[in-house]
Amino acid sequence: MVFIINIVCTGYGVVAPNTTNIDQFLSNLINGVCCLDVYEGEGPNNETNILGLIKEELDEDKKLKRLPRITKLGIKAAKEAIESARLEVKDKKVGLFFGISLGAIREDVFQDSLLYTHQDQFRKIPITLAHYCNYHSITAAIGHEIGTNGITRTISTGCTSSLEAIEEAMVYLKSGKIDVAIVGGSDSPICKGTTYGFAKTRVIPLDQSLEEGAVPFQESSKGFAMSEASGVIVLEREEDAVNRGANIRGEIVDIISNNDGIYIFSLDEIGDQMKQALQEVTENRVPDYISSQALGIQINDQIEKRCSKELFDHKIPYTSIKSMYGNPFGVTGILQVIASLLSIEHSFIPPTIRTSKAGYEEMNIITQTKFQEVNEVAITNHGYGGNNACAYIKKCSE
Repeated sequence: MVFIINIVCTGYGVVAPNTTNIDQFLSNLINGVCCLDVYEGEGPNNETNILGLIKEELDEDKKLKRLPRITKLGIKAAKEAIESARLEVKDKKVGLFFGISLGAIREDVFQDSLLYTHQDQFRKIPITLAHYCNYHSITAAIGHEIGTNGITRTISTGCTSSLEAIEEAMVYLKSGKIDVAIVGGSDSPICKGTTYGFAKTRVIPLDQSLEEGAVPFQESSKGFAMSEASGVIVLEREEDAVNRGANIRGEIVDIISNNDGIYIFSLDEIGDQMKQALQEVTENRVPDYISSQALGIQINDQIEKRCSKELFDHKIPYTSIKSMYGNPFGVTGILQVIASLLSIEHSFIPPTIRTSKAGYEEMNIITQTKFQEVNEVAITNHGYGGNNACAYIKKCSE
């Protein structure tokens, strides 16, 4: 006899540009609010750049002051998710899983220490540097602050990191090794180093307006908006969630991941592996819409167009919340998951704002909020380094 174990979400938390909590995230999604801004002089040659920055001050006590910003964001989102789930962490076998792409690279401790190292100024190197360089220290610090010390994992696969953190957490839940998974993503990497790096590869929208740049599904867009954010969800086995009277937000049906398998300094312009992952996760299923990874890079967005045509004959609606929030790297996947759960709960499809659909006219792209019953959503993600991850989420049966 085969026992089917369903994995459900019972809580979530978010901090992102113009977004301090889950309620504001929901409001921005429904109203199609652009949380990005054009910043002067942020390019390598003093160009403008489009960024998604969190402008609100982060509440912190003295013991948090030395932690990097990425960690503080993760703590804030995790605390909201645990409160949302009405979860008592001490009573459970809890696993903590965080997806991180670029770590604490933006921090002065990290950047200044590179200069001190080249200048042989050992005495100026802070004792905290080793932890700032170590991604897992970020996850461990989040765990300490929320009171978990069991299985703790850090997943770093580029922009697919948080979606693949969910994939790994599901394995642990289904195996019975843990009772609850707190799964998140956190990234706050915007600095001169990351700007220069992505400018070299010509994938950021220098000297473009909000009407032109960082726009998914629009051929004039020259690249993506770098962003910072953190998102966290609480996952449980459905039977356990029902038994404790939890508010079930939706079921994570499956996640499929793979890699393009090409030379690291080249780009996949075909998208065979993305198509394969999406085809596998949607097999014998019909989603109400696709939450797309499209972000304003033409190669990536054209692969989404190919998938739309070859898998769904352009009949399934597509949308991308990156038009509102940009690309927060390792947080991208979990933000899409939370947005999809909210759309199921509140019966709407969030829009791809700002696009005229130029170059993508044949696709069924949602450009205005569409209020309708939503039962099932498929999600696509692609990460720097070639990983693809696709998820399928659905409403739980009553």
